[in-house]
Amino acid sequence: MMILLRNSLTSLILLGGLLLISDASAQIYVISGITFRGLHKYSEDDIRNLLHTEEGVELDARLIKLDKILLTNFYRQNGYLNFTVSDSLDIDKLTLTARVRYILSEGQRYYFGRSRISGNHDISQANILKCFDNLKPDSPFDEGQVKIAGQTLESLYFDSGKPYAKIKFDYEFEHDSLIILTCDIIEKQTVKIVDMEYLGLDLVKPFVVYRELELKRGDPYSRHKLARSNKNLYQTGLFEYVRFEIKPVSNDSARAVLQIHVLEKDPRWIGASIGFTHEDEESYGNKLELSLEGGHRNLFGTGRSLSLYVVPSFFLDFSNQKMLNPDNHITLVFVEPWIGYSRTPGILTSSYHLYRPLNSAHFNVLRFNFGISREISDLVELRGALETKLVRTIGNGVIDSTLADDTDRDQIYSVSLYGKRDTRNNFFNPENGSLTDANLSYSYSVGRLDNGETDIKTYFTLISSWRRFQPINWRWLKKRSDITFSNRVKGGALLEVGPTKTIPISDLFFAGGATTVRGYQEQMLGPTTFDENGFKDKALGGKMLLVANAELRFPLWWLFVGEVFVDAGNVWREIEEFNPSEIRFSTGLGLVLLTPVGPIRFDYGIKLNKEASDKTRAAFHFGLYFAF
Repeated sequence: MMILLRNSLTSLILLGGLLLISDASAQIYVISGITFRGLHKYSEDDIRNLLHTEEGVELDARLIKLDKILLTNFYRQNGYLNFTVSDSLDIDKLTLTARVRYILSEGQRYYFGRSRISGNHDISQANILKCFDNLKPDSPFDEGQVKIAGQTLESLYFDSGKPYAKIKFDYEFEHDSLIILTCDIIEKQTVKIVDMEYLGLDLVKPFVVYRELELKRGDPYSRHKLARSNKNLYQTGLFEYVRFEIKPVSNDSARAVLQIHVLEKDPRWIGASIGFTHEDEESYGNKLELSLEGGHRNLFGTGRSLSLYVVPSFFLDFSNQKMLNPDNHITLVFVEPWIGYSRTPGILTSSYHLYRPLNSAHFNVLRFNFGISREISDLVELRGALETKLVRTIGNGVIDSTLADDTDRDQIYSVSLYGKRDTRNNFFNPENGSLTDANLSYSYSVGRLDNGETDIKTYFTLISSWRRFQPINWRWLKKRSDITFSNRVKGGALLEVGPTKTIPISDLFFAGGATTVRGYQEQMLGPTTFDENGFKDKALGGKMLLVANAELRFPLWWLFVGEVFVDAGNVWREIEEFNPSEIRFSTGLGLVLLTPVGPIRFDYGIKLNKEASDKTRAAFHFGLYFAF
């Protein structure tokens, strides 16, 4: 009995001790100070700016570990190859605070002297030394830069037909702190591609694969060209899987067969999708689109495709609290992937649109378009197009008498050229980079006057925009904040060549709403008609557009992002009527939820210089993606 009691008492004591330990370990300590020992080469402020651990916040062992990695990288990038860092904590259990101490051993600083190359025969010394241009003599020795130089040198050999080349670096010390970088190269033989093997092809014809390859028969092996070929094959949309293998020819390792392994997609496809969208060139606000689509991606095994899209759209009108149907279209698309023996896709599109915008004239458009596009680089793309449109503007009291000339049929023939440069780091949620684009088109329009005579209109349309996204890291109230400053300037002009001043409504500019100047109803910025009470009623559109936006985007919690914005802009009926004093301004707040399909946005904008003819002081906006 006594033994049982002693065992029970011992168990209770152990359990109590464990509870005390677990309670102590569960305590949350606040960092009351950060100090450094062994800091000599840099100021304390310089080192503090590297840390993620901050005074006044909860102690987090993971951040301390991260800080030690950051400190090590910083010192070694600046020539301190033997740098080490450890940490210690002073815990005060009464005040639940902790002082963090970083103990640094900086060591000697080393500098880069020169490079010494050996073993090269087929590639010149001068070309090899270009790979080391990032290493400057007498600069602090940075092993990260040595790694970059090694990767550049490896690419030089692998892109020059030498996939079996071996490269070895070593250090030699001179005058104690000067490092001589030695590079020993074993080049081995040059490998040429003598044939191709296609494995996994079923319906796709071999020439479709071969034309996408940037590595041809007789070419020396090139890793870069293989990577580009891999990208080209995936971009055709014909394959689920692509892989390359190099198979040496028997008894001759300098000759190889390129094996292309592929897995084809089913050429026939059908689908449905739902999502929000907005047009950048013809903005009718954010719309919910339901899309039924299908087609064939590999006609006759040639890589040509034919697709059909049936798309109704819906728009939520906050002011009237009802759902509208502003746009429906059916579109047939044929794609010829190669035009003129080059990777320049040609796209033939025929479509019928029923446009029913919220605040302007209704019209139908039958459109035929043939366009080509060419990717100049990873950042630059050019497009050109020939287009024919048959536009019928619908009257029946929907539009004002000032548009009476448009209430008929217009046949529009146009040629356009589009170019863009895109350096954004993310399409859906850019935090850095820019997007610059421009579109120039020439249009020839044939319509009918009231007396039955033919009305010919010729005009140029120029639209250009610039968007910039800049990260701003602020330490505010001792808490790190990641803010993106986004801004856009967009302008457009219609320049008539002939005497006719009337432009088909489908080509006019409109502004106001979720993607241009928030705080205004969709398209209700610029020339309008007025109702019997003197309020703006229907948008007329104009020949000149100017829009500018500035926006701060900042994280709130989880996947939620906040916005503070200022918008400005207007539309003028004629270019000569442009007046800077007529630019309208608005400001507001927004809430964004980041989702896999894109940001879902809810904005509230307030007019800053409201006119007496504006019905409301503010407007709500809802849609997918950011405003720009």
